[in-house]
This record gives sequence, C-alpha cells and structure tokens, in this order.
Amino acid sequence: MNFQMVEAMLKHLNATASVHGPVSQLTERVEAQREAVHRKTMGELAGRMVTHMLQAPPEHQTPDEVTEPWVGFRFSVEADAQFVDQHDQEMLALVDARNDLIHHFLARWNSSVDGDAEEALAYLDAQRDETFRMLDRLRGWVTAMDESRKQLAAFMASPEGVRQMELGFLQNSRLVAMLGEIALNAARSDGWALLSTARNLIKRNAPTETENLQKRYGHQSLKGILLAAEYFDVMDEALPNGGYRTIYRINDRYTLQMGQSDASEQTSETEGRPVVNQIDNLRPVTDR
Repeated sequence: MNFQMVEAMLKHLNATASVHGPVSQLTERVEAQREAVHRKTMGELAGRMVTHMLQAPPEHQTPDEVTEPWVGFRFSVEADAQFVDQHDQEMLALVDARNDLIHHFLARWNSSVDGDAEEALAYLDAQRDETFRMLDRLRGWVTAMDESRKQLAAFMASPEGVRQMELGFLQNSRLVAMLGEIALNAARSDGWALLSTARNLIKRNAPTETENLQKRYGHQSLKGILLAAEYFDVMDEALPNGGYRTIYRINDRYTLQMGQSDASEQTSETEGRPVVNQIDNLRPVTDR
C-alpha cells in the first residue's frame, strides 16, 4: 500500500506538473498525459520526474500565431546538483526495495512463520520508514503543485485574469508591434508620431491588420488599441483650424527591439509586409 501511494504520487506529478496549450484543449491534454503515464513502471516514473521536475526544462515551443489564449503551467523544484543526485539515488533504492518486497519477500516470510518473525518484521519496518520519508517529500511537492494550479485557475477565472489574458494577446499582436515600429521610424523631432501616418502605412503594407478591429481586438479604432495596449503615450494635438489630430509615442517603460538593418526597409517576401519585432517589456508594471 505504501509503495502504491508513492507510485500514485509519481503518476500525478508526471501527468500534471507541466501542461501547455490553448485553453480549450488543456483538459484534453492533461488527460492524454495521464493516459501516457498510466502504464509506466515505478522506475520509469521516478526517472521521468527527475528529468522534468528537478532539472532545467527544455524550452517549450509556442506557435507563432494563436487564435485563442495559450496557457503554460509548469511546476518544478529548484535544487542543486547534489540534492538531485541524492533524490535520484534514494528513489532508485526505493524502486529496488519495492521489487524486493514483491518478488522475494514471500519466501522470507514463509520461513519465519514457524520460527522467528523478528527478522521479517524488522525488514518491513525499515522499508516502511524509508518509504514514508519519500512519501513526505512527494506529498509536499504534490500539495504545492495542486495549490499552484488552483491559484492559476482562480486567477484566470477572475476579472483581472481575463483582463490580463486579453491585454497579453493585444500586446503580443503583430498590429501593436507595427504601431511601435512606426512610432520609432516615423517620429517627429519631438518624438511623437502621427496616428494618421501609422494608419496609412499599415493599410498600405498590411491591410488585413486593420480589418474587423472590434472583433479581433475588442476596440473600434487604432487609437483605442494604442490606449488599451499600455505601451504608448497618446495625445490629441490641437490644429490651427480648430480641429485636432492624434499623436503617440512608445512610453518610457518599454522599448522596441530592432534588427540589424533599417526596419522600415524590411519586407516579407510573400506579402510585402514590414517585418517587425515584438516590444520587450523592460520594466513591467508592479504586481503584474
């Protein structure tokens, strides 16, 4: 029973410690991972947990374009090489102890039934103590992981979580990146760029980016997108005729990472659209 509890925790950790994908597919992906680890041996589960939880994870590849919120969750234990090696050795010893109990203990027990059972009981007690030490460790990790997943789920379901997901989608959109690049390349001497210039450049080079703004981004105009993205300062500038025009600039919390060559001259071979780089958040807003 003790070994089965260890195995159950190993399966739970292996199946749910790391999951990535579109929100609509997360449950399906977790179930697929549960099925994948269901028939693995205790030794395989132990080795896999060391690789995926106690060592630096491989970089997860996210598609270049996503059409819905993409969520990644990974639980890991930060530990030095000495602890990782120690845990690995202790886990291997526990797997050997389980195999010894299952395959060899019966003969030892039968020989003690009519004689001295102390040796068999001492064997079981020592095995129990070692198993419980590992159970305590794994139980702590399981508790921390499950609590983290609950906190993530609660945040995603909260109004602030929904807002952050929508903001992240907007900030990482190609349209916002283009607005940022134009703000740098087409800025006036005072550092401000005309929104009308940005609108014309985007319509000319990437006309589909300005179609269905409300449906795609939740805003009816480029000005609304500038304000919502939180990357820009936006201002209405008065004109001599009594009207006004909108000007904008990248605010001082963010910078746009440019390539080697002049970004205004870079174009896509297939569509003739400017190649842009994402804005890098150098100083994130507090508590975000």
